Amino acid sequence: MRILSQANGLQNSRPDRPSRLQPQSAQASSRHVETPTPRSVLSIRIFRMLWIATLVSNVGTWTQEVASSWLMTEMAPDPVMVSLVQAATALPMFLLGLPAGALADMVDRRKWLIATQTWMLLSAAVMAVVTLGGVMNPWLLLMGSFCLSVGTALNSPGWHSVTPEIVPKESLQVAVTLNGVVINCARAIGPAIGGLVVVNLGAGAAFLLNALSFLAVVFVLYRWRRDTPEEVTPTEPFFSAMRVGLQHVRHSPLMRVVVARTGILVFSSSVVWALLPLLCKEVFGFGARGYGMMLVANGLGAIFGATVILPRLRQHMNVNQIVGTAWLGYIPTLLVLYSAGHPVVLFGAMFWGGICNLCILSSFHLAAQSVAPDWVRARAMAVYLLVFFGATFCGSMFWGHLAREIGMHNSLLLGAVLLFQGLFTTLFAPLKTGEHLDHEPAHCWPDPEPRLQVPLSHGPILVTVEYRIAPSDAAAFREAMEEIRGIRYRNGVVWWNLFVELEDPNLYKEVYLEESWAAHLRQHQRISRTESELSDLAYRYHKGPGKPRVSHLAMSNSEFPNLKKPK
Repeated sequence: MRILSQANGLQNSRPDRPSRLQPQSAQASSRHVETPTPRSVLSIRIFRMLWIATLVSNVGTWTQEVASSWLMTEMAPDPVMVSLVQAATALPMFLLGLPAGALADMVDRRKWLIATQTWMLLSAAVMAVVTLGGVMNPWLLLMGSFCLSVGTALNSPGWHSVTPEIVPKESLQVAVTLNGVVINCARAIGPAIGGLVVVNLGAGAAFLLNALSFLAVVFVLYRWRRDTPEEVTPTEPFFSAMRVGLQHVRHSPLMRVVVARTGILVFSSSVVWALLPLLCKEVFGFGARGYGMMLVANGLGAIFGATVILPRLRQHMNVNQIVGTAWLGYIPTLLVLYSAGHPVVLFGAMFWGGICNLCILSSFHLAAQSVAPDWVRARAMAVYLLVFFGATFCGSMFWGHLAREIGMHNSLLLGAVLLFQGLFTTLFAPLKTGEHLDHEPAHCWPDPEPRLQVPLSHGPILVTVEYRIAPSDAAAFREAMEEIRGIRYRNGVVWWNLFVELEDPNLYKEVYLEESWAAHLRQHQRISRTESELSDLAYRYHKGPGKPRVSHLAMSNSEFPNLKKPK
Protein backbone atom coordinates (compact mmCIF):
# COMPACT_ATOMS: atom_id res chain seq x y z
CA MET A 1 0.00 0.00 0.00
CA ARG A 2 1.22 3.53 -0.65
CA ILE A 3 1.04 4.62 2.97
CA LEU A 4 3.05 1.60 4.07
CA SER A 5 5.71 2.34 1.48
CA GLN A 6 5.95 5.91 2.69
CA ALA A 7 6.21 4.79 6.31
CA ASN A 8 9.13 2.54 5.41
CA GLY A 9 10.94 5.27 3.53
CA LEU A 10 10.13 3.97 0.02
CA GLN A 11 8.45 7.09 -1.24
CA ASN A 12 7.45 5.99 -4.73
CA SER A 13 8.02 2.25 -4.81
CA ARG A 14 5.56 -0.61 -4.60
CA PRO A 15 6.23 -4.32 -4.19
CA ASP A 16 6.01 -6.16 -7.48
CA ARG A 17 2.91 -8.28 -7.86
CA PRO A 18 2.87 -11.49 -9.89
CA SER A 19 0.72 -11.56 -12.98
CA ARG A 20 -2.88 -12.67 -12.44
CA LEU A 21 -2.37 -15.07 -15.35
CA GLN A 22 0.40 -16.84 -13.47
CA PRO A 23 -0.70 -20.06 -11.69
CA GLN A 24 -1.40 -19.60 -8.00
CA SER A 25 1.20 -22.15 -7.02
CA ALA A 26 3.82 -20.21 -8.95
CA GLN A 27 2.67 -17.00 -7.33
CA ALA A 28 2.99 -18.52 -3.88
CA SER A 29 6.46 -19.88 -4.58
CA SER A 30 7.76 -16.76 -6.30
CA ARG A 31 8.34 -15.01 -2.99
CA HIS A 32 8.46 -15.84 0.65
CA VAL A 33 5.96 -13.95 2.81
CA GLU A 34 6.68 -13.83 6.52
CA THR A 35 3.77 -14.40 8.85
CA PRO A 36 2.62 -11.01 10.19
CA THR A 37 2.98 -10.50 13.93
CA PRO A 38 1.80 -7.73 16.26
CA ARG A 39 5.39 -6.48 16.47
CA SER A 40 5.77 -6.26 12.69
CA VAL A 41 2.46 -4.41 12.33
CA LEU A 42 3.31 -1.98 15.14
CA SER A 43 6.64 -1.29 13.41
CA ILE A 44 4.63 0.67 10.82
CA ARG A 45 5.05 4.17 12.23
CA ILE A 46 1.73 5.73 11.27
CA PHE A 47 -0.22 2.68 12.46
CA ARG A 48 1.63 2.72 15.79
CA MET A 49 0.97 6.43 16.32
CA LEU A 50 -2.73 6.08 15.49
CA TRP A 51 -2.91 2.99 17.70
CA ILE A 52 -1.58 4.90 20.72
CA ALA A 53 -3.77 7.92 19.98
CA THR A 54 -6.79 5.62 19.76
CA LEU A 55 -6.02 4.30 23.23
CA VAL A 56 -5.90 7.80 24.70
CA SER A 57 -9.07 8.93 22.92
CA ASN A 58 -11.07 5.82 23.81
CA VAL A 59 -10.08 6.08 27.47
CA GLY A 60 -11.64 9.54 27.40
CA THR A 61 -14.72 8.23 25.58
CA TRP A 62 -15.35 5.47 28.12
CA THR A 63 -14.81 7.95 30.93
CA GLN A 64 -17.55 10.09 29.40
CA GLU A 65 -19.83 7.05 28.86
CA VAL A 66 -19.68 6.18 32.55
CA ALA A 67 -20.23 9.80 33.61
CA SER A 68 -23.19 10.33 31.23
CA SER A 69 -25.01 7.12 32.17
CA TRP A 70 -24.46 7.58 35.89
CA LEU A 71 -25.40 11.25 35.82
CA MET A 72 -28.70 10.30 34.18
CA THR A 73 -29.45 7.71 36.91
CA GLU A 74 -29.05 10.50 39.47
CA MET A 75 -31.10 13.12 37.62
CA ALA A 76 -33.82 10.81 36.18
CA PRO A 77 -33.66 7.18 37.47
CA ASP A 78 -36.14 5.81 34.92
CA PRO A 79 -35.40 2.86 32.55
CA VAL A 80 -36.53 4.86 29.52
CA MET A 81 -34.46 7.95 30.36
CA VAL A 82 -31.35 5.88 31.12
CA SER A 83 -31.75 3.91 27.88
CA LEU A 84 -32.19 7.21 26.01
CA VAL A 85 -28.53 8.01 26.74
CA GLN A 86 -27.55 4.99 24.64
CA ALA A 87 -30.18 5.88 22.06
CA ALA A 88 -28.95 9.48 21.75
CA THR A 89 -25.44 8.13 21.23
CA ALA A 90 -26.51 5.70 18.50
CA LEU A 91 -29.10 7.82 16.60
CA PRO A 92 -26.62 10.12 14.76
CA MET A 93 -24.82 7.13 13.28
CA PHE A 94 -28.15 5.84 12.02
CA LEU A 95 -28.97 9.23 10.45
CA LEU A 96 -25.54 10.38 9.25
CA GLY A 97 -23.54 7.20 8.70
CA LEU A 98 -24.08 6.87 4.95
CA PRO A 99 -23.56 10.58 4.11
CA ALA A 100 -20.42 10.47 6.26
CA GLY A 101 -19.15 7.44 4.37
CA ALA A 102 -19.77 9.14 1.02
CA LEU A 103 -17.91 12.27 2.14
CA ALA A 104 -15.01 10.22 3.51
CA ASP A 105 -14.61 8.57 0.07
CA MET A 106 -14.95 11.88 -1.78
CA VAL A 107 -12.60 14.16 0.21
CA ASP A 108 -9.16 13.82 1.74
CA ARG A 109 -9.75 11.41 4.64
CA ARG A 110 -7.00 12.94 6.76
CA LYS A 111 -8.51 16.44 6.66
CA TRP A 112 -11.99 15.02 7.18
CA LEU A 113 -10.90 13.11 10.28
CA ILE A 114 -9.18 16.18 11.73
CA ALA A 115 -12.41 18.19 11.30
CA THR A 116 -14.62 15.54 12.92
CA GLN A 117 -12.23 14.99 15.82
CA THR A 118 -12.22 18.75 16.44
CA TRP A 119 -16.03 18.74 16.49
CA MET A 120 -16.02 16.03 19.17
CA LEU A 121 -13.43 17.93 21.20
CA LEU A 122 -15.61 21.06 21.22
CA SER A 123 -18.80 19.09 22.02
CA ALA A 124 -17.21 17.41 25.04
CA ALA A 125 -15.79 20.74 26.19
CA VAL A 126 -19.23 22.39 26.07
CA MET A 127 -20.73 19.53 28.10
CA ALA A 128 -17.97 19.98 30.66
CA VAL A 129 -18.62 23.72 30.97
CA VAL A 130 -22.40 23.23 31.32
CA THR A 131 -21.98 20.51 33.97
CA LEU A 132 -19.32 22.33 35.97
CA GLY A 133 -21.48 25.44 35.80
CA GLY A 134 -24.30 23.54 37.55
CA VAL A 135 -26.94 23.99 34.83
CA MET A 136 -26.97 20.44 33.41
CA ASN A 137 -30.37 18.69 33.24
CA PRO A 138 -31.54 15.40 31.64
CA TRP A 139 -32.50 16.97 28.32
CA LEU A 140 -29.28 18.98 28.04
CA LEU A 141 -27.38 15.77 28.79
CA LEU A 142 -29.20 13.98 25.98
CA MET A 143 -28.59 16.91 23.64
CA GLY A 144 -24.89 16.97 24.50
CA SER A 145 -24.58 13.22 24.01
CA PHE A 146 -26.34 13.58 20.65
CA CYS A 147 -24.00 16.38 19.47
CA LEU A 148 -20.92 14.43 20.55
CA SER A 149 -22.20 11.39 18.71
CA VAL A 150 -22.75 13.48 15.57
CA GLY A 151 -18.98 13.86 15.46
CA THR A 152 -18.56 10.13 16.03
CA ALA A 153 -20.99 9.38 13.19
CA LEU A 154 -19.16 11.66 10.78
CA ASN A 155 -15.78 10.31 11.87
CA SER A 156 -16.36 6.54 12.06
CA PRO A 157 -16.64 5.44 8.39
CA GLY A 158 -13.43 7.25 7.44
CA TRP A 159 -11.66 6.11 10.60
CA HIS A 160 -12.50 2.45 10.01
CA SER A 161 -11.27 2.78 6.42
CA VAL A 162 -7.77 3.91 7.41
CA THR A 163 -6.37 0.59 8.65
CA PRO A 164 -6.57 -1.28 5.29
CA GLU A 165 -4.90 1.76 3.72
CA ILE A 166 -1.82 1.84 5.98
CA VAL A 167 -1.09 -1.87 6.48
CA PRO A 168 -0.48 -4.55 3.83
CA LYS A 169 -3.31 -6.93 3.04
CA GLU A 170 -1.66 -9.94 4.70
CA SER A 171 -1.35 -7.97 7.97
CA LEU A 172 -4.96 -6.77 8.12
CA GLN A 173 -6.16 -9.56 10.41
CA VAL A 174 -3.42 -8.79 12.95
CA ALA A 175 -4.06 -5.03 12.65
CA VAL A 176 -7.80 -5.45 13.28
CA THR A 177 -7.05 -7.58 16.34
CA LEU A 178 -4.60 -4.96 17.62
CA ASN A 179 -7.28 -2.31 17.17
CA GLY A 180 -9.61 -4.52 19.19
CA VAL A 181 -6.96 -4.82 21.90
CA VAL A 182 -6.44 -1.08 22.19
CA ILE A 183 -10.18 -0.34 22.21
CA ASN A 184 -10.75 -2.89 24.93
CA CYS A 185 -7.74 -1.73 26.92
CA ALA A 186 -9.50 1.62 26.92
CA ARG A 187 -12.72 -0.15 27.92
CA ALA A 188 -10.88 -1.62 30.90
CA ILE A 189 -9.09 1.57 31.90
CA GLY A 190 -11.70 4.18 30.99
CA PRO A 191 -14.62 2.99 33.16
CA ALA A 192 -12.31 2.65 36.17
CA ILE A 193 -11.05 6.18 35.65
CA GLY A 194 -14.59 7.35 34.95
CA GLY A 195 -15.92 5.84 38.17
CA LEU A 196 -13.12 7.40 40.22
CA VAL A 197 -13.48 10.81 38.54
CA VAL A 198 -17.28 10.86 38.95
CA VAL A 199 -17.04 9.87 42.65
CA ASN A 200 -14.26 12.30 43.52
CA LEU A 201 -14.54 15.18 41.05
CA GLY A 202 -17.96 14.88 39.43
CA ALA A 203 -19.24 14.22 35.90
CA GLY A 204 -18.06 17.61 34.62
CA ALA A 205 -14.44 16.67 35.20
CA ALA A 206 -14.98 13.42 33.28
CA PHE A 207 -16.37 15.37 30.32
CA LEU A 208 -13.36 17.70 30.42
CA LEU A 209 -10.98 14.74 30.46
CA ASN A 210 -12.68 13.36 27.34
CA ALA A 211 -12.32 16.71 25.56
CA LEU A 212 -8.58 16.73 26.23
CA SER A 213 -8.19 13.15 24.98
CA PHE A 214 -9.18 14.16 21.44
CA LEU A 215 -6.06 16.32 21.20
CA ALA A 216 -3.90 13.19 20.86
CA VAL A 217 -5.76 12.03 17.76
CA VAL A 218 -5.79 15.49 16.17
CA PHE A 219 -2.02 15.75 16.70
CA VAL A 220 -1.29 12.38 15.04
CA LEU A 221 -3.60 13.08 12.11
CA TYR A 222 -1.93 16.47 11.63
CA ARG A 223 1.48 14.74 11.45
CA TRP A 224 0.26 12.07 8.97
CA ARG A 225 1.36 12.86 5.43
CA ARG A 226 -1.15 10.79 3.51
CA ASP A 227 -0.27 9.80 -0.05
CA THR A 228 -3.50 10.54 -1.90
CA PRO A 229 -3.98 8.80 -5.27
CA GLU A 230 -4.26 11.01 -8.34
CA GLU A 231 -7.83 11.20 -9.61
CA VAL A 232 -8.34 10.90 -13.36
CA THR A 233 -12.06 11.70 -13.22
CA PRO A 234 -13.80 14.47 -11.25
CA THR A 235 -15.07 13.82 -7.74
CA GLU A 236 -18.19 11.68 -7.67
CA PRO A 237 -21.39 13.68 -6.96
CA PHE A 238 -22.53 13.42 -3.34
CA PHE A 239 -25.92 11.75 -3.84
CA SER A 240 -24.52 9.49 -6.51
CA ALA A 241 -21.77 8.43 -4.12
CA MET A 242 -24.37 7.51 -1.48
CA ARG A 243 -26.38 5.53 -4.03
CA VAL A 244 -23.30 3.61 -5.15
CA GLY A 245 -22.37 2.84 -1.53
CA LEU A 246 -25.77 1.30 -0.79
CA GLN A 247 -25.79 -0.46 -4.15
CA HIS A 248 -22.34 -1.93 -3.55
CA VAL A 249 -23.39 -3.46 -0.25
CA ARG A 250 -26.69 -4.70 -1.66
CA HIS A 251 -24.93 -6.59 -4.46
CA SER A 252 -22.04 -7.89 -2.34
CA PRO A 253 -23.09 -11.28 -0.89
CA LEU A 254 -20.27 -11.28 1.66
CA MET A 255 -21.09 -7.78 2.92
CA ARG A 256 -24.82 -8.51 3.14
CA VAL A 257 -24.12 -11.39 5.54
CA VAL A 258 -21.92 -9.19 7.74
CA VAL A 259 -24.54 -6.44 7.90
CA ALA A 260 -27.49 -8.75 8.59
CA ARG A 261 -25.81 -10.76 11.32
CA THR A 262 -24.43 -7.62 12.97
CA GLY A 263 -27.94 -6.17 13.23
CA ILE A 264 -29.32 -9.35 14.83
CA LEU A 265 -26.52 -9.62 17.38
CA VAL A 266 -26.43 -5.94 18.37
CA PHE A 267 -30.21 -5.61 18.76
CA SER A 268 -30.38 -8.68 21.01
CA SER A 269 -27.30 -7.91 23.12
CA SER A 270 -28.06 -4.18 23.51
CA VAL A 271 -30.32 -5.11 26.43
CA VAL A 272 -27.15 -5.34 28.55
CA TRP A 273 -25.87 -1.86 27.72
CA ALA A 274 -29.32 -0.24 27.84
CA LEU A 275 -30.13 -1.52 31.34
CA LEU A 276 -26.75 -2.08 33.01
CA PRO A 277 -26.49 1.35 34.70
CA LEU A 278 -29.92 0.95 36.33
CA LEU A 279 -29.26 -2.72 37.18
CA CYS A 280 -26.10 -1.68 39.04
CA LYS A 281 -27.87 1.12 40.86
CA GLU A 282 -31.23 -0.46 41.80
CA VAL A 283 -30.78 -4.25 41.59
CA PHE A 284 -27.14 -5.00 42.39
CA GLY A 285 -26.73 -2.12 44.84
CA PHE A 286 -23.51 -0.82 43.26
CA GLY A 287 -22.44 2.79 43.22
CA ALA A 288 -20.74 4.64 40.36
CA ARG A 289 -17.48 2.87 41.21
CA GLY A 290 -19.17 -0.54 41.07
CA TYR A 291 -20.74 0.28 37.71
CA GLY A 292 -17.33 1.30 36.43
CA MET A 293 -15.84 -1.97 37.70
CA MET A 294 -18.49 -3.96 35.81
CA LEU A 295 -17.34 -2.24 32.63
CA VAL A 296 -13.71 -2.81 33.62
CA ALA A 297 -14.40 -6.54 33.96
CA ASN A 298 -15.93 -6.55 30.51
CA GLY A 299 -12.94 -4.70 29.06
CA LEU A 300 -10.43 -7.02 30.75
CA GLY A 301 -12.29 -9.99 29.31
CA ALA A 302 -12.04 -8.44 25.85
CA ILE A 303 -8.28 -7.92 26.28
CA PHE A 304 -7.86 -11.52 27.39
CA GLY A 305 -9.96 -12.64 24.44
CA ALA A 306 -7.92 -10.61 21.94
CA THR A 307 -4.50 -11.62 23.24
CA VAL A 308 -5.08 -15.22 24.35
CA ILE A 309 -8.37 -16.73 23.16
CA LEU A 310 -8.90 -15.32 19.66
CA PRO A 311 -5.40 -16.16 18.29
CA ARG A 312 -5.85 -19.77 19.43
CA LEU A 313 -9.33 -20.00 17.96
CA ARG A 314 -8.05 -18.74 14.61
CA GLN A 315 -5.59 -21.63 14.47
CA HIS A 316 -8.40 -24.20 14.60
CA MET A 317 -11.57 -22.45 13.36
CA ASN A 318 -12.69 -20.31 10.48
CA VAL A 319 -14.31 -16.94 11.10
CA ASN A 320 -17.86 -18.32 10.93
CA GLN A 321 -17.12 -21.01 13.54
CA ILE A 322 -15.50 -18.43 15.82
CA VAL A 323 -18.55 -16.17 15.63
CA GLY A 324 -20.96 -19.07 16.22
CA THR A 325 -19.01 -20.33 19.25
CA ALA A 326 -18.68 -16.86 20.81
CA TRP A 327 -22.32 -16.04 20.03
CA LEU A 328 -23.46 -19.13 21.93
CA GLY A 329 -21.02 -18.32 24.73
CA TYR A 330 -22.45 -14.81 25.21
CA ILE A 331 -25.87 -16.10 26.26
CA PRO A 332 -24.76 -17.15 29.80
CA THR A 333 -23.75 -13.54 30.48
CA LEU A 334 -27.37 -12.43 30.12
CA LEU A 335 -28.60 -15.35 32.22
CA VAL A 336 -26.20 -14.51 35.08
CA LEU A 337 -27.26 -10.86 35.03
CA TYR A 338 -30.86 -12.11 35.05
CA SER A 339 -30.20 -14.20 38.17
CA ALA A 340 -28.51 -11.26 39.99
CA GLY A 341 -26.13 -13.43 42.00
CA HIS A 342 -23.00 -12.66 44.04
CA PRO A 343 -20.90 -9.67 42.87
CA VAL A 344 -17.97 -11.96 42.05
CA VAL A 345 -20.24 -14.00 39.76
CA LEU A 346 -21.55 -10.82 38.14
CA PHE A 347 -18.03 -9.54 37.49
CA GLY A 348 -17.10 -12.98 36.11
CA ALA A 349 -20.08 -12.89 33.75
CA MET A 350 -19.04 -9.49 32.44
CA PHE A 351 -15.46 -10.77 32.00
CA TRP A 352 -16.74 -13.76 30.02
CA GLY A 353 -19.06 -11.52 28.01
CA GLY A 354 -16.08 -9.35 27.09
CA ILE A 355 -14.25 -12.38 25.67
CA CYS A 356 -17.23 -13.43 23.57
CA ASN A 357 -18.05 -9.90 22.46
CA LEU A 358 -14.48 -9.30 21.29
CA CYS A 359 -14.35 -12.53 19.30
CA ILE A 360 -17.62 -11.68 17.54
CA LEU A 361 -17.05 -7.99 16.82
CA SER A 362 -13.42 -8.46 15.80
CA SER A 363 -14.56 -11.06 13.26
CA PHE A 364 -17.34 -8.77 12.00
CA HIS A 365 -14.94 -5.81 11.68
CA LEU A 366 -12.37 -7.92 9.84
CA ALA A 367 -14.98 -9.21 7.40
CA ALA A 368 -16.46 -5.74 6.78
CA GLN A 369 -13.07 -4.10 6.18
CA SER A 370 -11.69 -6.85 3.95
CA VAL A 371 -14.56 -7.44 1.50
CA ALA A 372 -14.82 -3.85 0.20
CA PRO A 373 -12.24 -2.24 -2.15
CA ASP A 374 -10.57 1.01 -1.15
CA TRP A 375 -12.62 3.28 -3.44
CA VAL A 376 -15.88 2.39 -1.64
CA ARG A 377 -14.62 1.13 1.72
CA ALA A 378 -15.74 4.16 3.76
CA ARG A 379 -19.26 3.88 2.32
CA ALA A 380 -19.40 0.12 2.89
CA MET A 381 -18.22 0.64 6.46
CA ALA A 382 -20.82 3.40 6.81
CA VAL A 383 -23.59 0.94 5.92
CA TYR A 384 -22.13 -1.59 8.35
CA LEU A 385 -21.92 1.01 11.13
CA LEU A 386 -25.37 2.36 10.21
CA VAL A 387 -26.84 -1.08 10.89
CA PHE A 388 -24.66 -1.48 14.00
CA PHE A 389 -25.76 1.79 15.58
CA GLY A 390 -29.27 1.57 14.17
CA ALA A 391 -29.68 -1.76 15.96
CA THR A 392 -28.19 -0.16 19.08
CA PHE A 393 -30.64 2.74 18.92
CA CYS A 394 -33.70 0.58 18.23
CA GLY A 395 -32.57 -1.98 20.80
CA SER A 396 -32.02 0.65 23.48
CA MET A 397 -35.47 2.16 22.92
CA PHE A 398 -37.09 -1.28 22.79
CA TRP A 399 -35.42 -2.66 25.92
CA GLY A 400 -35.96 0.53 27.89
CA HIS A 401 -39.71 0.55 27.23
CA LEU A 402 -39.97 -3.22 27.67
CA ALA A 403 -38.19 -3.06 31.03
CA ARG A 404 -40.73 -0.51 32.20
CA GLU A 405 -43.56 -2.92 31.30
CA ILE A 406 -42.21 -6.37 32.25
CA GLY A 407 -39.19 -5.53 34.42
CA MET A 408 -35.45 -5.60 33.82
CA HIS A 409 -35.00 -9.29 34.71
CA ASN A 410 -37.57 -10.50 32.20
CA SER A 411 -36.07 -8.22 29.55
CA LEU A 412 -32.68 -9.87 30.06
CA LEU A 413 -34.27 -13.30 29.73
CA LEU A 414 -35.98 -12.31 26.47
CA GLY A 415 -32.67 -10.95 25.17
CA ALA A 416 -31.05 -14.35 25.82
CA VAL A 417 -33.87 -16.06 23.90
CA LEU A 418 -33.42 -13.74 20.91
CA LEU A 419 -29.68 -14.34 20.93
CA PHE A 420 -30.24 -18.10 20.85
CA GLN A 421 -32.61 -17.79 17.90
CA GLY A 422 -30.12 -15.60 16.04
CA LEU A 423 -27.50 -18.31 16.46
CA PHE A 424 -29.08 -20.22 13.57
CA THR A 425 -27.66 -17.62 11.15
CA THR A 426 -24.34 -19.43 11.61
CA LEU A 427 -25.80 -22.28 9.56
CA PHE A 428 -27.93 -20.38 7.04
CA ALA A 429 -25.73 -17.29 6.48
CA PRO A 430 -22.09 -18.27 7.14
CA LEU A 431 -19.67 -15.38 7.66
CA LYS A 432 -16.65 -15.08 5.35
CA THR A 433 -13.82 -12.59 5.05
CA GLY A 434 -12.47 -11.05 1.87
CA GLU A 435 -8.82 -11.95 2.38
CA HIS A 436 -8.93 -14.12 -0.74
CA LEU A 437 -10.03 -11.15 -2.87
CA ASP A 438 -7.56 -9.02 -4.82
CA HIS A 439 -8.96 -5.48 -4.81
CA GLU A 440 -6.08 -3.98 -6.81
CA PRO A 441 -7.32 -2.34 -10.05
CA ALA A 442 -6.88 -4.74 -12.97
CA HIS A 443 -6.63 -2.05 -15.69
CA CYS A 444 -7.90 -4.75 -18.04
CA TRP A 445 -10.26 -2.54 -20.07
CA PRO A 446 -8.77 -0.35 -22.82
CA ASP A 447 -9.62 3.33 -22.55
CA PRO A 448 -12.62 4.24 -24.74
CA GLU A 449 -11.74 6.18 -27.89
CA PRO A 450 -14.92 8.04 -28.85
CA ARG A 451 -14.95 9.93 -32.14
CA LEU A 452 -16.94 12.68 -30.45
CA GLN A 453 -15.67 14.67 -27.50
CA VAL A 454 -18.01 13.83 -24.65
CA PRO A 455 -18.20 16.13 -21.59
CA LEU A 456 -17.53 14.15 -18.43
CA SER A 457 -20.84 15.32 -16.98
CA HIS A 458 -22.86 14.23 -20.03
CA GLY A 459 -25.27 11.37 -19.46
CA PRO A 460 -26.79 8.96 -19.27
CA ILE A 461 -24.47 6.64 -21.19
CA LEU A 462 -25.70 3.32 -22.58
CA VAL A 463 -23.09 0.57 -22.94
CA THR A 464 -23.68 -2.63 -24.92
CA VAL A 465 -21.44 -5.70 -25.07
CA GLU A 466 -22.15 -8.29 -27.78
CA TYR A 467 -21.44 -11.99 -27.26
CA ARG A 468 -21.83 -14.82 -29.76
CA ILE A 469 -22.72 -17.93 -27.76
CA ALA A 470 -23.10 -21.53 -28.94
CA PRO A 471 -26.52 -23.07 -28.06
CA SER A 472 -24.84 -25.72 -25.90
CA ASP A 473 -23.20 -22.98 -23.78
CA ALA A 474 -26.26 -20.74 -23.42
CA ALA A 475 -27.32 -21.94 -19.94
CA ALA A 476 -23.79 -21.82 -18.52
CA PHE A 477 -23.24 -18.38 -20.10
CA ARG A 478 -26.39 -16.94 -18.53
CA GLU A 479 -25.33 -18.29 -15.15
CA ALA A 480 -21.87 -16.76 -15.53
CA MET A 481 -23.42 -13.43 -16.50
CA GLU A 482 -25.09 -13.27 -13.09
CA GLU A 483 -21.60 -12.71 -11.69
CA ILE A 484 -21.11 -9.93 -14.25
CA ARG A 485 -24.41 -8.42 -13.16
CA GLY A 486 -23.23 -8.24 -9.56
CA ILE A 487 -19.89 -6.73 -10.60
CA ARG A 488 -21.53 -4.02 -12.70
CA TYR A 489 -23.95 -3.04 -9.93
CA ARG A 490 -21.23 -3.08 -7.24
CA ASN A 491 -19.19 -0.69 -9.36
CA GLY A 492 -22.03 1.78 -9.84
CA VAL A 493 -24.17 1.13 -12.93
CA VAL A 494 -27.75 2.41 -12.75
CA TRP A 495 -29.40 -0.45 -14.66
CA TRP A 496 -28.27 -3.75 -16.22
CA ASN A 497 -29.84 -6.58 -18.23
CA LEU A 498 -29.03 -9.32 -20.72
CA PHE A 499 -30.86 -9.66 -24.04
CA VAL A 500 -30.89 -12.26 -26.83
CA GLU A 501 -31.59 -11.27 -30.42
CA LEU A 502 -34.75 -12.91 -31.78
CA GLU A 503 -33.50 -13.05 -35.38
CA ASP A 504 -30.13 -14.48 -34.31
CA PRO A 505 -30.55 -16.54 -31.08
CA ASN A 506 -26.78 -17.00 -30.78
CA LEU A 507 -26.26 -13.26 -30.33
CA TYR A 508 -26.53 -11.96 -26.76
CA LYS A 509 -26.27 -8.32 -25.75
CA GLU A 510 -25.31 -7.14 -22.28
CA VAL A 511 -26.81 -3.69 -21.79
CA TYR A 512 -26.20 -1.35 -18.89
CA LEU A 513 -26.80 2.32 -18.13
CA GLU A 514 -24.35 4.76 -16.52
CA GLU A 515 -25.18 8.13 -14.95
CA SER A 516 -22.56 9.98 -16.98
CA TRP A 517 -19.44 9.58 -19.10
CA ALA A 518 -17.34 10.19 -15.95
CA ALA A 519 -19.24 7.39 -14.18
CA HIS A 520 -18.35 5.02 -17.02
CA LEU A 521 -14.67 5.96 -16.84
CA ARG A 522 -14.80 5.19 -13.11
CA GLN A 523 -15.95 1.68 -14.06
CA HIS A 524 -12.66 1.25 -15.92
CA GLN A 525 -10.74 2.36 -12.83
CA ARG A 526 -12.72 0.25 -10.36
CA ILE A 527 -12.67 -3.20 -11.95
CA SER A 528 -10.45 -5.27 -9.65
CA ARG A 529 -8.24 -8.24 -10.43
CA THR A 530 -10.66 -10.63 -8.78
CA GLU A 531 -13.59 -9.14 -10.71
CA SER A 532 -11.57 -9.34 -13.93
CA GLU A 533 -10.95 -13.04 -13.38
CA LEU A 534 -14.66 -13.61 -12.76
CA SER A 535 -15.47 -11.67 -15.93
CA ASP A 536 -13.09 -13.91 -17.91
CA LEU A 537 -15.18 -16.91 -16.88
CA ALA A 538 -18.14 -15.39 -18.76
CA TYR A 539 -16.11 -14.01 -21.69
CA ARG A 540 -14.66 -17.45 -22.48
CA TYR A 541 -18.06 -18.56 -23.83
CA HIS A 542 -17.83 -15.96 -26.60
CA LYS A 543 -17.31 -17.74 -29.94
CA GLY A 544 -17.13 -14.72 -32.21
CA PRO A 545 -14.00 -13.30 -33.84
CA GLY A 546 -11.90 -11.38 -31.36
CA LYS A 547 -13.24 -10.02 -28.09
CA PRO A 548 -16.89 -9.14 -27.43
CA ARG A 549 -17.81 -5.92 -29.25
CA VAL A 550 -18.40 -2.94 -26.94
CA SER A 551 -20.46 0.11 -27.94
CA HIS A 552 -20.96 3.38 -26.06
CA LEU A 553 -24.07 5.46 -26.72
CA ALA A 554 -24.66 8.97 -25.38
CA MET A 555 -28.16 10.26 -24.71
CA SER A 556 -29.28 12.43 -27.63
CA ASN A 557 -30.71 15.35 -25.69
CA SER A 558 -30.29 19.11 -25.74
CA GLU A 559 -26.60 18.76 -24.84
CA PHE A 560 -25.80 16.36 -27.66
CA PRO A 561 -25.70 18.92 -30.53
CA ASN A 562 -22.93 20.75 -28.66
CA LEU A 563 -20.64 17.72 -28.79
CA LYS A 564 -17.68 18.46 -31.06
CA LYS A 565 -15.45 16.23 -33.12
CA PRO A 566 -11.86 16.14 -31.87
CA LYS A 567 -9.35 18.11 -33.96
